[in-house]
Amino acid sequence: MRKDKGFTLVEMMVVIAIMAIVSAIAVPNFYSYAAGMKLRSASRDLYSTLQSTRMKAIRQNTRWAVQFNAPTPTNYRVIDCGIDNICVSDDDSLKIPTMMSQYAGVNMTSFPGIVEFYPDGTSSGGIINFGNSTGHTSQVEVLISGRIKSS
Repeated sequence: MRKDKGFTLVEMMVVIAIMAIVSAIAVPNFYSYAAGMKLRSASRDLYSTLQSTRMKAIRQNTRWAVQFNAPTPTNYRVIDCGIDNICVSDDDSLKIPTMMSQYAGVNMTSFPGIVEFYPDGTSSGGIINFGNSTGHTSQVEVLISGRIKSS
């Protein structure tokens, strides 16, 4: 008796067809998942930046702020308001920028011009909304009590 080893052409074509069908189903879901992850990452990054800024204001007993570019922010900056408590400055040496370009497809849809944090932990407050190309949204809210919420 003779034993043939290997696969037939028909068997290979069936396996390739099954792999193509599974890929066609999985790839769009992966892109949607990736877009959602970028949105959540951008929101969490801002959340942690705001928390860190608030802690700096409390620790150093001075005002700190997060300033957003207008009309469409491509970055936001942490500003040390210093002893004179001037939180709006064009001096880039006082600012620590965060680029939104690392979150391709995510945009800030609404934002305050600046969110200030005071030495007692309170803030000027504001709501920052994020959106992505798939229509999903996320929000970071800074209450005047200084509490920061992300949803």
